[in-house]
Amino acid sequence: MKNKKLLSLLLALLLALTLVACDEKTKPEPVDTSEQVTAPIETPAEKTEPIPPAGPVAEEVKGITIPEFSVTVNGVAVDHVAMAAYPTYSVQATSVNSAGTESTTTYVGFAISDVLQAAGLTESYVWLEAEADDGYVVSFKGEDIMANTTLLAMTKDGSQFKSAPWFAPCTSGTTGDYLKGCVSILVNTVDEKPVIEDPEQPKESEGLELTGETPEKLDRTEKVTFSDFSFEINGEDVTNETLEGLRIYKITVVTENKNGELSESTYTGYVLSDVLTALGIEDYSSVKVVASDGYETELSKEQAESEYTLVAIEKDKETGEDGTIWVAPCSESSSRSYCKLVSSLVVE
Repeated sequence: MKNKKLLSLLLALLLALTLVACDEKTKPEPVDTSEQVTAPIETPAEKTEPIPPAGPVAEEVKGITIPEFSVTVNGVAVDHVAMAAYPTYSVQATSVNSAGTESTTTYVGFAISDVLQAAGLTESYVWLEAEADDGYVVSFKGEDIMANTTLLAMTKDGSQFKSAPWFAPCTSGTTGDYLKGCVSILVNTVDEKPVIEDPEQPKESEGLELTGETPEKLDRTEKVTFSDFSFEINGEDVTNETLEGLRIYKITVVTENKNGELSESTYTGYVLSDVLTALGIEDYSSVKVVASDGYETELSKEQAESEYTLVAIEKDKETGEDGTIWVAPCSESSSRSYCKLVSSLVVE
């Protein structure tokens, strides 16, 4: 009986040991994760389109003081008074000059489209030519002409123009498309220069020619009396009384304008060198001529000393606006050498 109980206990113990051994074999072996690196999950790269650089933006600005100016647009005069009702814009423009240097400039002024509207031009224009007071010309083409980022600018980086506004096509990255001292603008709806009648050009110009000869100079001292006039030379007022006693001359001359058209005009007044001598000015190298509308031109010493260069009080028997005069270098055949509405001379 005891042997049976002992045998049963041994069998039970053996069974328990067997179960424990089986349980140990089913447990997974521990894994060493101390040096294990988790690989990143790769996802397909997202394709993104390149973002083009933002173009210039016109921001309307108010409270800007508009200086006096005047430009001709297809032969029509547009000035600060005509533009007073139009908005002014500020545009930041980036451009590159011929040397490859990039610069960013802020212009403030009127949209060219508004300037055209003030001149009564309301079509869509794709060709533009701007001319400076020194005769330099730039051309600009395309739809950007009518954008409000293409300006007739009153200021550049906060500085006001000296003689005339800037033409600033701020969408252009080429510095050569910009122009300072803009006094004339031509536009057209097609890619060519329009035909504009010069209001001071006689319609009948047949028979006129440039002979290259010196024009005739006639003394009219005893036959002409001028109405009141006034202009300045180096800040000093010059009036009828100042020039009393000087000889008066009349010269008729044929000149050619920028369109190649000829016109004939008669100027009557004083020889410029006589006027300078009367004011005690003898030693100088140039004479800058300044008009009341801001236009400026410069005479060389040779031109200023010529006996054919007149300070003209009359042109074709008409006097100048508001007592202004003409400076007429009558030995020159280009109309660009002449200046009307002259209010002052600067002799240097």
